[in-house]
Parts: sequence; C-alpha cells; structure tokens
Amino acid sequence: MIKKTLSLLMFLVILHYPCNAQFLFKLQAGMSYIEHLSTGITFSFSDKHNITLLYGSNVFINPKDFSSIMLQYDFVVSGINLAGITPGIGIKSGYSVYTNKYYKWNLTEVIPFIRLDYCVSEKIDVFLDMGTALSIEHSVKRRSYGEIGMYRKYLPEFKLGLNYRL
Repeated sequence: MIKKTLSLLMFLVILHYPCNAQFLFKLQAGMSYIEHLSTGITFSFSDKHNITLLYGSNVFINPKDFSSIMLQYDFVVSGINLAGITPGIGIKSGYSVYTNKYYKWNLTEVIPFIRLDYCVSEKIDVFLDMGTALSIEHSVKRRSYGEIGMYRKYLPEFKLGLNYRL
C-alpha cells in the first residue's frame, strides 16, 4: 500500500510539473578564467531553473591543448531584483585539459558560483558568475624538465557572458 501511495504521489508531481513549466532554449557565450572563451546551449524551464552544456577553449592558441566541456545548473532567485539585476546560484562541473610549456593536465572541475543577471532586452541577458573552482587531477604528462609543479586545487572563477533567448 505504501509503494502504491508513493508511486501515485510521484506520478501526480510529474504530471503537475510539466503543466506549469515554460520551456525555453538559450544560446550562451562568455569569457572566463577557467573556460576562457566558451559557448553553449541552455535549456530553461519554469523561469527559475537552467541546465547548460558548455564547451570552452582557447580558440586562438592550440585549442587541443586547452579545452573544457561542462554541464551547468543554475537557479534564478526571482523574488529579488535590485536595479534590474537578478541574483542566482549554480554549480557546473566537467572535464578539462590544460597545458603549459612544462605539463599537460587532465582534470575534473567542480565550480559552485553566484550569478548576477541583467536583462538588456527581451532576447538578451548579460551575466557575471563568481565562484571557486575545485580541480581534481586525473593525469599529468610532463612536456619538459624546466620546472617542477602541480595544478592548483582551488582557483577563482569569474565569467562574463551573454544569454540569447531563441
């Protein structure tokens, strides 16, 4: 009986949620410390929840030696609006490759962040993300012997970007 009741409640929640949701797709572009130049597509639902798939790279200098692919979730705090700026919180995580002249690192990055979002027009938002990146090292390849070092476990993350509603 308990399983049937829980199943019915879960079914009603699932049935209720899509009726209230307003699905929206956005294109995202930005520059950040960890991702450098990034692009992505955002799936937005119920005006508060966003899921974004991001690809970041240093497109100008050896993109194969520096790239990242991340999945991001953010929540918009819609009750607070100060001078047109809406705050939000989120987390993104993914796989990254970083290279300098001494090492090549393969990493997983987890980045909790705070977002400030400003609506420029009906279709365009400008945002600023601020957080701390936690780096988990998977492998290191030594490229030369001029320096001994390791990748930093904690790094600041700042991202300035645009969202374009489709």
